[in-house]
Amino acid sequence: MRTLLLRILCVTFFCGFVSFAFGDFNLRVANLKQDMELVSRELAGLRTEVELLRRENAQLRVQVEQSQRKHSSNAGVSNEVLQRMSDRLLAFETRLNQNSDSQIALQKSIDSKMRDLISQMNKGFDQVQSSSKPVSSVPSFSQDYPQNGFVHKVEKGETVSSIAKKYKSSVNWIINANQIGDPKKVNVGKELFIPQK
Repeated sequence: MRTLLLRILCVTFFCGFVSFAFGDFNLRVANLKQDMELVSRELAGLRTEVELLRRENAQLRVQVEQSQRKHSSNAGVSNEVLQRMSDRLLAFETRLNQNSDSQIALQKSIDSKMRDLISQMNKGFDQVQSSSKPVSSVPSFSQDYPQNGFVHKVEKGETVSSIAKKYKSSVNWIINANQIGDPKKVNVGKELFIPQK
């Protein structure tokens, strides 16, 4: 039973991961989760029924033993009553065995669905890995800018564009001369070389 709950928790975890990694699997995973919840509820109901049958079986056994004791001490106990009780006991044992078979079938169904989900996840991982392309993270800078110029300390509210306009320089010259990866992120107080013709 603990193994089954652990598997259900693993499926829930993987479902969360799959929904994050693969948008197209969200519906399948949600459906599978619902199926798993329904199976879990049905399994819990079967367990409860099995437990009730076991208790009733134990009670019947006690009654049969008491009846047998009475029979041995009291000849007035009818064999027909004992036979009916034995028949009921046998019927309950049969139902108990059927419930055990149902639990095994449910376990096999859950295992099959787990294997299908793992297979789908592996296919999705393979697709993501095969479609991913390496991204160049290092920008290249040109050396084609005037070597004459001066240093400017960035003030609050200034951008590369506003500095270029202020000193009649070029945005590209400033970016290349200072090797600025993101022109929108120039920190206040940073010293920039401003190329001039």
